[in-house]
Amino acid sequence: MASIKDVAKKAGVSTATVSRVLNNHRGVIPETRKVVREAMDYLCYVPSKSAFQLSGKCSGLIAVVLPNLVNPHFCELLATFEEEARYIGKSVIVKTHQNQPQQDKQIIHTLIGMGIDSLLWVPTEAEAELSEWLIATHIPVAVVTQVSRFFNSVSIDQSKGAESIAEHFIKSGHTTFGFVAQEGVDNRKVSSWSKKITSQGLTVDKENQFWIEKGKGERISGHISILEDIVEKLAARKNQCTCLWVYNDVAASYIIDGLKARQVAVPQDIAIASFDNTFLAQTKKITSMVQPINEIAHLAFTMVNNESEQENIEMYEIVSRLIIRESSVTINITTL
Repeated sequence: MASIKDVAKKAGVSTATVSRVLNNHRGVIPETRKVVREAMDYLCYVPSKSAFQLSGKCSGLIAVVLPNLVNPHFCELLATFEEEARYIGKSVIVKTHQNQPQQDKQIIHTLIGMGIDSLLWVPTEAEAELSEWLIATHIPVAVVTQVSRFFNSVSIDQSKGAESIAEHFIKSGHTTFGFVAQEGVDNRKVSSWSKKITSQGLTVDKENQFWIEKGKGERISGHISILEDIVEKLAARKNQCTCLWVYNDVAASYIIDGLKARQVAVPQDIAIASFDNTFLAQTKKITSMVQPINEIAHLAFTMVNNESEQENIEMYEIVSRLIIRESSVTINITTL
């Protein structure tokens, strides 16, 4: 079985450097971390956490709490967290709250009771209610894909992303706009998107505004029937809504297929754009806002698994960009 000395020799670094990589120390540059991890993979080295567990210092468990695992965006996020955990000899336990605050609270209480070492969390509004208690536990917490007032966080400027979609539609000559969004989740994005449109003297017809009840978009059961109803209404309003923003790639993909089945051409009759840029958007050529999963996950993971103490709350907001594909233009443009 390979040892830390073997990894150091293979990577051409000191054992102290390998130790810093294992402890996710911020002082290690990305290139060195990559070399050490490649050496670990080559030697099949697995960090031992038994000494920590015997001393009672940690359980070796990192909790990840997400809205759902239906959206590939969260699956990709989880996969990166698991890869990061593997390199420091820890295990990930994952739970989903379906965007239900009460369920979110119950999950967090249960996980803390299990003695987790740290928490990576995409919270509901229960975050504010749980914040004081969670801070008192001294368990490192990082909020992911959202801005937090209470904990370290890594987020995407979603409002700016929504503005970019609106700008793309306006520049493409559209004058009748629509959206599909989740109540209590996408309100800020819709607000920014709408403001961009109205600033140009244009309006968003209420008949083209489709709100999905909070939590409904997290479940396969019932979700399809909601999207089916939206597709029917859009098909019936052909030419009265020529562009549509959809809250994620999964819903956008379903809507595109449904419209095409009803002889509504995309993008000729209705242009469509969404968020996340998951493999669905890439394979089905859907215009989508990029969410840099690896960068988000690595920053969040570093926040909760750093050996050095932090005195202040840290907030990273990553700039996203719109990838324009065939769902919103009739020619093959690759970037905005």
